[in-house]
Amino acid sequence: MSKTFRPWTIDQPLLLRPSVRDFVGEDHLARFILALVLEPLDLGEIESAYASERGQPPFDPAMMTALLLYGYCHGVYSSRRIAKATRERVDFMSIVGLDPPDFRTVSDFRKRHLKALAGLFGQVLKLCEQAGFVKLGHVALDGTKIKANASKHKAMSYERMEKRAAELEAEVERWLSAAEAADAEEDRAFGRDKSGEELPKWVADKKKRAEKIRAAKAELEAEAKAAARPRPKRRPRPRSGDKPRAARNRAGPPPRHPKSLTPKRRRTSPIPKAAS
Repeated sequence: MSKTFRPWTIDQPLLLRPSVRDFVGEDHLARFILALVLEPLDLGEIESAYASERGQPPFDPAMMTALLLYGYCHGVYSSRRIAKATRERVDFMSIVGLDPPDFRTVSDFRKRHLKALAGLFGQVLKLCEQAGFVKLGHVALDGTKIKANASKHKAMSYERMEKRAAELEAEVERWLSAAEAADAEEDRAFGRDKSGEELPKWVADKKKRAEKIRAAKAELEAEAKAAARPRPKRRPRPRSGDKPRAARNRAGPPPRHPKSLTPKRRRTSPIPKAAS
């Protein structure tokens, strides 16, 4: 009796277009990042850089800002890895929708708006810490609300606030430096316009793909058969200087050293002197 399995229909089209919001739960970090970027943050400095209407419409600055912020909060700094995640990970898809940017677009957006992004990301960390967050993704936060009220500890509160603000700014600077280093290293490794994931063109052709796989399988089977055949035992090769066994038997004992054939001289006692 054969086992019945659940149907696997990877080629079946969806009757209704799914909403990317449904890709993650209501309490997911991706939704929170989107809310932060769309509501309290002022993106005017970034948006003002797109005053000209020439060229193709660029990606929405809010979406790009949220994408970078979400990636950095998860320790993903490489523009190539971020772009790949927008095509393969549902949490990144919930931010970009079904219109993912390529890695060069991600990298150029960061470089173009580096100063503005640093300020915006710093605001996000301060807001989250003030709200009582212990961490944001993999970024650990203090989690303590800092109150600057009119108490006798007011000076200490301001000092604490300035110190913590500097720490959060250093964290954001670390993000951006890591992103710059990752992109530079991958540009050197793959080329500026290559993602490093390019496959041969025949992979997309169903017929050529099947032919390549069959040929590769046949070669592997031939190699396996050749490896399974018994191999003849090989005689050990004589070392340099060694003589054949028959020659060693006829040679007799090794010659003695010439010194050993020299006759030994007798030792004579000295002649006593005559007495005068």
